[in-house]
Amino acid sequence: MTSPHAELIQALQSSPADADRLMRAACAELRGQPPALVPPDPGALRAGLARIALDGLDAGLEAVLHRLVDDAGEGSVTDGLAALLRPAELAWDEAQEIDWAVRHWEAARAAGQLDEELAADFGDYWRRLEWSALRLHLVLLGRGHAEERRLLAQVAKTASRYVAFGPLKRAMELRFPEFFELGFSLR
Repeated sequence: MTSPHAELIQALQSSPADADRLMRAACAELRGQPPALVPPDPGALRAGLARIALDGLDAGLEAVLHRLVDDAGEGSVTDGLAALLRPAELAWDEAQEIDWAVRHWEAARAAGQLDEELAADFGDYWRRLEWSALRLHLVLLGRGHAEERRLLAQVAKTASRYVAFGPLKRAMELRFPEFFELGFSLR
């Protein structure tokens, strides 16, 4: 999984007013390099899921694991952008994430950097981006990342959105019900 540079995170944290400029520049840099397609690591994903499960991985979470691995195959072109938009250290309003993602998608599409399927539908691109971010967050959780609460909040948000992650959502609701209470914020 690609992760954003520490310098970018530090700049975003110290100058929130420059976030749009910094993110646009980071996205342009990302488009300027060929995507490093890295297959998902089932062991790392399993470790992240185990941090959520109460009693080890049941059949439902095993199915989630297989779905996440099968979805990315040899890696996903959305991994780099997912790491930029949803780093462990920061959370943006979803409208801002979508704005940056649409701009990136449009530019990558215009440059011929996306396959026909992804170039045709931003909705599919966004789903893949969210699933890339979920894989990243689970890997970081499995490593015991310091920003565990923010990562768990992101996992809860994504798990709530996709039927394929129903077992993950149920496991999160049992272990971390506070993420499903009304009025919760990622910040």
